[in-house]
Amino acid sequence: MGCIHIAMRAIHNPALDLNLIKVFDALLETRNVSRAAEALGVSQSAVSHALGRLRTLVGDPLFVRTGNRMEPTPRAQRLAEPLRDLLIGAARALSAEEGFDPLREERSFTISTSDSMQAVLLTGILRDAAQGDLRVSVALRSLDPDATLNALDDGSVDLAIGYIEDLRRWHDRQFLYREEHVCLFNPALVPVTPPIGLEDYTRYPHLMPSLRGGLTSFVDDELHALGTRRRVAASTTQFLAIPMILTRAPMLTTLPARLARLCADALGLATSPLPFESGDYEVSMIWHRRNTGSPSHSWLRQRIGEEAARL
Repeated sequence: MGCIHIAMRAIHNPALDLNLIKVFDALLETRNVSRAAEALGVSQSAVSHALGRLRTLVGDPLFVRTGNRMEPTPRAQRLAEPLRDLLIGAARALSAEEGFDPLREERSFTISTSDSMQAVLLTGILRDAAQGDLRVSVALRSLDPDATLNALDDGSVDLAIGYIEDLRRWHDRQFLYREEHVCLFNPALVPVTPPIGLEDYTRYPHLMPSLRGGLTSFVDDELHALGTRRRVAASTTQFLAIPMILTRAPMLTTLPARLARLCADALGLATSPLPFESGDYEVSMIWHRRNTGSPSHSWLRQRIGEEAARL
């Protein structure tokens, strides 16, 4: 009984407030008092007051101001993972969701991915939803590489799909498949025969896909290493616009192979291997760890995994 009383006193210690842990977690993520306050929906003074209580409780400064950032101390870094796990465990324990039947229960999901992934990977689940086999709805959001991780953290996005690096320690990842790039063009307007050679590849102007809207990509690095270059006439963040443009423009593009072949079959375009080694890359789905044990979220991940396996 003595151990129980000691544990009860520790749990009900008036100085221990779970809201303090939420403040700690927000500061660790944002490294800024005002942004932490905005994320929590409280005032800056409330965050500062909570940080003061935390420092007293732990006996450590926890965060030290360096310029405009609040950098964690070694003690804060050691506390980060166990306190994050505590918050995730509490969220799971308080969740009312015990099971999920997509044929009976209504549920909406927000998925962040490129339009190419929407066309290649998600048509199966969208078809099922449209035919009434599922009572789920899906909101598809364009993949913004610079904002996706924050969207997962604040809950505005349930799942992200694509090639995403630099995950945070509270994100989980599941590999879906490996992808490569190929060249796509209109053989009626670009008179070359696959496999396209380096001279032809650099002779014609290029329409470049770019999630960030830039005018260079890995292709230009590869060509530079080979002592040559291409002319990028235009770029677009909308991958699915490219095949339609190619039906009327004498240009080349370099696209993920599955999307390029899908569009070639639908629009009478042609594909070719690239005239240089470009390697491949992993396509994965990423989510916040608080959703790992959610039955509905688990169903969504399993469903998408099945679609990926069919590819």
